[in-house]
Amino acid sequence: MCRKTLLASALALLLSPGLQAASLLDVYQDAVQQDAELAVERSRLEQARAQISQANSFLLPQVTASGTWSQVDMDGATDTQENTNLTISAQQALFNAEAWFGRQAANQSFSAAEARFRDTEQNLLLRVAEAYFNVLRAEDNLRSSQAEEQAIKRQLDQAQEQYEVGLISITGVLEARAAHDGARAARIGAEGALMISYEDLEQITGQRYEQINLLNPELPVSAPVPNDRDAWVSMALDSSLTLQAARAGLLASQQNLRSRQARHLPTVALFGEYSKDSDRLNAAGGDNQTLVGVRGTLEIYGGGRTSAQIREGSAALDEARSSEELARRQVLQQTRSLFTQVNTDVLTVQARAQAIRSAESALEATRTGYEVGTRNIVDVLNAERTLWAARRDHDAARYNYVVNQLRLKRVAGTLSETDLRELNRWLVTAAN
Repeated sequence: MCRKTLLASALALLLSPGLQAASLLDVYQDAVQQDAELAVERSRLEQARAQISQANSFLLPQVTASGTWSQVDMDGATDTQENTNLTISAQQALFNAEAWFGRQAANQSFSAAEARFRDTEQNLLLRVAEAYFNVLRAEDNLRSSQAEEQAIKRQLDQAQEQYEVGLISITGVLEARAAHDGARAARIGAEGALMISYEDLEQITGQRYEQINLLNPELPVSAPVPNDRDAWVSMALDSSLTLQAARAGLLASQQNLRSRQARHLPTVALFGEYSKDSDRLNAAGGDNQTLVGVRGTLEIYGGGRTSAQIREGSAALDEARSSEELARRQVLQQTRSLFTQVNTDVLTVQARAQAIRSAESALEATRTGYEVGTRNIVDVLNAERTLWAARRDHDAARYNYVVNQLRLKRVAGTLSETDLRELNRWLVTAAN
């Protein structure tokens, strides 16, 4: 009993028209600050940025300083020998193919990370919209279930009254009661679904919302622009961030393999070194030495490490090629499917609206027939259910249309905050 009271209180709080409702933009702005997935990709982007600096460092001057101090006790000597050495050395790479290709690989890895971050930003726009409209879908389902339960309850009361005066048999009452029990169960399920949908929204934003704005019934439902599947496919192949990340990853793998293969090549560097030795027992006070020259190195044998790393890089390149091809196929399939789905959604919304009108007419006719004795209570209950199902299906079709349009733009790489702002204009407060 306590749990029922708490659930009813929470639902009353959520659906109360006196509360300040959050808009789609409000929810999105909260998500930008709190979403964990976006934070993860932002950190990965900064890691990739730092790796560019690390890769560049191998091609920039290297300067080091070192020093030693030692004391030697000589057998039979009356004094100790102290030695101090200070050395400063600098080196500048003249030829280092491994470092050069490594820098190119780091640049491409950063491009891939940047594309993934921008893709995550677009995905956040979509996830917020999906969660937001799932809440509205759940609210509509609950209102519809509540209204259906009340309508069937009236039919049950009417059937009970008619049974008591002998106008119908007990069968009509039992059928009405069964229908009412089913409607009540559906309403309870809708209450739970609404609470869960708000929890899903909170998971993205880290915020608890008491109420959100509703979708205006006057929202225009039209075909995507341009209404050309090939144009959307071309746009997706050019702008898809998922595909851009895969392509950059492929280029990074190519440069990384070249870097590993270049380890078989010599490296050449210009170097300079200045050292100062001081000896307390040396009358001259020590020696100073300056060296300037060119140093070349070539690995003769490293235990097979380089060859193994080349094989690993070759396998990684094969993986990147397959990943890029998989991403391309997925973008093509998703773009074509979503374009078709949005156009189907447009027709579905129109058909669902007509189904509501037809169900309303059918219910009115059935009620008239019931009053004159040509229809029974089961016919009325079925007509009631058909009407409420038609209304739920229409609401669902509108939400599907909105979300699928955003999904189409997201797979094409064109989804932006502007799209959410435009959609936000078609939201109205719950009090309306």
